[in-house]
Amino acid sequence: MSYPKKLFRFRPTRGLALDVAPWEVGPDYWTAGSNVIFRNGAAQRVGSSRTVYSQNTVNPALHLLNVRAPGGITESNFWLVFGESEVQALETSNIDNITGAALTAIDNAWEWSATLLNNIPCFNNGADAPRYWAGDVGTPASALPGWPAGTVCKSLVAFNHHLFALDIDGPSGHFESQILWSDAAAPGDVPATWSASASNEAGDDILAETPGPCLVGIPLQDTLLIFKRSSLYGVNYIGGDEIYKTRLLDGARGAITRRAAVDVGGKILVVTDGDICLTDGTNWQSIAQGRVRDHVFSQIELNAYEMLFVVHDRSRNKARIYYPTTGNTLCSEYVEYDIAEDTFAVVACTNVECAEVGVVNDLALDETWDADADPWDSDASAWNAANFSLAVEQMIVGFSSATLELQNSDEAVAVDASLSREDLSMGEPERFKYVRRVHVRGDFAAPLYVRVGARHSTTASIEWGAEQTLVPGESYVNADTLGRFISVALRSEDDDIWTVTGLDMEYEQRGYL
Repeated sequence: MSYPKKLFRFRPTRGLALDVAPWEVGPDYWTAGSNVIFRNGAAQRVGSSRTVYSQNTVNPALHLLNVRAPGGITESNFWLVFGESEVQALETSNIDNITGAALTAIDNAWEWSATLLNNIPCFNNGADAPRYWAGDVGTPASALPGWPAGTVCKSLVAFNHHLFALDIDGPSGHFESQILWSDAAAPGDVPATWSASASNEAGDDILAETPGPCLVGIPLQDTLLIFKRSSLYGVNYIGGDEIYKTRLLDGARGAITRRAAVDVGGKILVVTDGDICLTDGTNWQSIAQGRVRDHVFSQIELNAYEMLFVVHDRSRNKARIYYPTTGNTLCSEYVEYDIAEDTFAVVACTNVECAEVGVVNDLALDETWDADADPWDSDASAWNAANFSLAVEQMIVGFSSATLELQNSDEAVAVDASLSREDLSMGEPERFKYVRRVHVRGDFAAPLYVRVGARHSTTASIEWGAEQTLVPGESYVNADTLGRFISVALRSEDDDIWTVTGLDMEYEQRGYL
């Protein structure tokens, strides 16, 4: 008996859909993937990584901040690395301890917060008075001037010309809904005082309409958004006697942790208690529902959920949400969201504490005066010139060690990766299909390992055929698979960063039994 031969073209462009039964997933999605991201409508093995700033001694690296210290041609690019009780400044091959007076040791990455005001790094560990660093490695960090005696805050953020402190613990007690703001800072300086008077703009408020601590503040245009766990406030500068006006924007949604919100370019990506959303403070959009929302929240280790954090990779226009999976106390997985293409990917990681984006120039030469050994007459370099480009920002990840890693590097590193699409029905789930051949569309310079499977009903197990090797230069594997629902899986184990745009299946349409 002759059966009609058909060709099914599978061209997914929307990344992963993990939360819906695979036989109900549309043709735009893959249904599983590991160490695979999505770019320009194609699936791609994750990039490699390399160790950077190997002189770092902060162990563990709990927090990171990239700083371009001012000074004209003497401008330098620093990475500040925050540990349990120390702060180091890394620049090319140099390392300097800028901690200053002894800090109280802390245990958790989420206890640190850091911000830039007038390009001056200001930072806080929740246990000591907040500090600032003027950018000179010969002068360590100092306590912010005018900070209230005997007072600590849990989070610090710059907004407008002021610093804001959230969740205040002082001589009068712990007021988790209280916020303080400093006097306005002069250009190129930090605020002189936090004590309110008729002659300055310092002040405070209590965000008491909703329960819980003020966790994190994120500036968005002319509003400072302050997130609690289940609410969101807006703070706006109005001047006059009030200086700042606060208002409740949302009484039902907030941020799940102190590091769960980030500006992604005009909107805030925030992980709430049960969802992943984009918001402008008024409108909310769930971006993970039906794709990775259930996956993420079923994986998070409840005893370590405060480790969850979000980072925006500006140059790639992607955001990563790191979190500890069940049984882990540090981040062991992240989902990567492509903002422009609205796609999600899931990637494994190990013992991640923090991540930040900035200029990475650890391989650049030390061009300070003392390190320049060339004769004056023949030295063409600029004296103390900055050896970095503002156009190249990259992501650095910090771990529960002194290791710092650059992400998406060009190094040849072997990474196990996999990708699959399960339960394709070719539009007719009631009919059997006999698959003879699968064409893999993409670009790869090392072998891909492909297998094809099928099942007759959604309650049966997938019966997989033998795995076949697809070598570079070939584009298809033969199959001998019969079922109503067809599945295809591929994986790699080499250092090649491959791209797959889709699959073509040659099959015969069979009957109903």
